[in-house]
Amino acid sequence: MKKLALLSDLHLDVNEFTDTEIKVLVDTLQSQGVTDLHFAGDMSNDYKKITAPFFNQLSKTFDISHNLGNHDMVYLSEKEINAQDFSLKYFGDTLLISFHGWYDYSFTQDYSEEKLLAFKNSFYFDRKIHRNYSDVITTQRTLTTLETLLENLDFDGRIIIAMHFVPHKAFSINTTYKKFERFNAYLGSQAFHDLFIQHPQITDVVFGHAHHRISDQTIDGIVYHSRPLGYTYEWQMVSDFLQDYPEYKIEEHYHLRKRYQAIKALDIWRDYRTQNLSKEFLSSLSFFNLPT
Repeated sequence: MKKLALLSDLHLDVNEFTDTEIKVLVDTLQSQGVTDLHFAGDMSNDYKKITAPFFNQLSKTFDISHNLGNHDMVYLSEKEINAQDFSLKYFGDTLLISFHGWYDYSFTQDYSEEKLLAFKNSFYFDRKIHRNYSDVITTQRTLTTLETLLENLDFDGRIIIAMHFVPHKAFSINTTYKKFERFNAYLGSQAFHDLFIQHPQITDVVFGHAHHRISDQTIDGIVYHSRPLGYTYEWQMVSDFLQDYPEYKIEEHYHLRKRYQAIKALDIWRDYRTQNLSKEFLSSLSFFNLPT
């Protein structure tokens, strides 16, 4: 029996992970009996200098696979991005299909494509990524490749999908603040779900990107899993710490970055982080017990 774990949005550099934190991750995975580990994107902002050595390190303990997220694509050419897209990994009667995904602005209707592109090129992180095609065409090309793969697949078993971007509008950002609402444009595309439901073999889809951990949700017979680790200031651990030590709460408690900045240098927070990091990792992992 194999045990597959999937994890997204590790952000090794932004979260300032050292060998100490990586050892906690490895120990946590081993405590769960994990044999195979898939990263569903956004490992770091530098694939070659940070992520690749990290994969080499963990491959000594686990069978590693991955797909890229938008942060991983910085400094990579279109050719390098495509070379890591679409992989198949067989576990007896179960198949893991992984691919990057992308977005086509379909999760928001309030802005023109021109305005969304202008905002992206001025402010959004992905302005640093240089794709060969527009966002809409890039998404369509991905969908075409996936559709061809699924239609020509000589496999009768169960399929698990791993991708980075958001595949259903149900997981877009629900907010009344317009400056946040527009980020829905860059989350993903409903077209992925519309393709998935044409293939009943697909039972589960694991994704990340939106930095919102959700309980597993079944839509049209497909179970969606999304437990991105995200940035430290977004972790459940911060809320737990402030619940345990309310004297460190600030007036702007709702402001995630500010409340984290207020505690990040405290010795008591650092000790708390060390003690609870394994728990945080566990809450961001999706597990599957699979036959060999």
